[in-house]
Amino acid sequence: MKHALLSMVFLALATAQVMPAQFSIEAVKAAYLFRFASYVEWPEPAKGENPFVIGVIGAEDVAVHLEHLLHGMSVRGRPAKVRRVSDNDDLAGVHILYVGTNVFRSSRALRQRAIDKPILLVTDHRDGFEGGGVINFIEVNRNLRFEISLDAAERSGLKIDSALLAVAARVDMRKK
Repeated sequence: MKHALLSMVFLALATAQVMPAQFSIEAVKAAYLFRFASYVEWPEPAKGENPFVIGVIGAEDVAVHLEHLLHGMSVRGRPAKVRRVSDNDDLAGVHILYVGTNVFRSSRALRQRAIDKPILLVTDHRDGFEGGGVINFIEVNRNLRFEISLDAAERSGLKIDSALLAVAARVDMRKK
């Protein structure tokens, strides 16, 4: 029942139009990043007592919205935290890593380090999947949507819930 309710809420968020007067695109991205955590299963080594960490590189507005959103929140019974990522050492303990559009190209080395870890790599660049992204934000009819690469998820040891796949604008299943 709880899973069905969460799915309905997520579906409403996924299909709702983004109204500039109500929510900025950065606020919507922050909400998506938080909600993605409920629909992804991490391998055993990523579980534990430590906080659930959403890392952000090159998107300060998204990080600020996440800080406000995550205040007092938890993911799977663990306190949710935001971490600004700038180098490889910052990846320790990160579960979700959002790479902003403006730093996509310059973050190649950091993305390469994240690819082989159980990290949900989220981008919003047209080359997001080629750059290792598991989820890539896209604009569809002036609405923020997302696409998912199952191959990238598998490579990172992540399992994506079918409820999330059902609301994705596109699911990429080609072998690289």
